[in-house]
Amino acid sequence: MDLEDPLAMFARRIAEEKFKLRDLKGAITCATMAKTLDANVDGIDESILAYKIHQAAMKRGGNGARNWCEVLGIKEGFEEDIESIKMQRNKLVGMLNPTKNASVATWGALRLIYKAWTNLSDPNNQNVDFGQKKRPRGFKVTKSACSR
Repeated sequence: MDLEDPLAMFARRIAEEKFKLRDLKGAITCATMAKTLDANVDGIDESILAYKIHQAAMKRGGNGARNWCEVLGIKEGFEEDIESIKMQRNKLVGMLNPTKNASVATWGALRLIYKAWTNLSDPNNQNVDFGQKKRPRGFKVTKSACSR
C-alpha cells in the first residue's frame, strides 16, 4: 500500500460524517479529494453520485417545488420523454446498488430517484413536490377558507 491510500480512506470517512451532518458541499468536496488521492477507493464514485443527488433534491425552484429533472440529471425540456427518463432512472439505480455501495447516502438517493421517476412519469404530477396538492387555476387561499 502506498501513502495515499490511508489518506483517501480518511477523506472518505470524513465525507460520510459531513453527509450525516447535512453538509452536502463538504461531503462532495471530501469525497472528491478521496478520489483524487486514490481513484481506486471502493465505492467513491457512487458516493459522490449519491451526494450530488441529495444536493440536487435540496434545491427548490421559485415555486418551492423540487426540480425532479435535476435529481435525475435530465436536461430541462426532456421531461416529456418517458423513455429517456426511464433509461436515466435505471442507469442511476444500477450505479447506486446498495449491496455494492456502503455509503450512508445510498438509500436516500434511491428514494429520491424513485420520487423523481414517480413525479416525472405521471403527467398529472409533473414538477409537483410530494406533499403539495395541485390547486385549480385561479384558486386563492383566503382566510375564511383556512378557518373552516
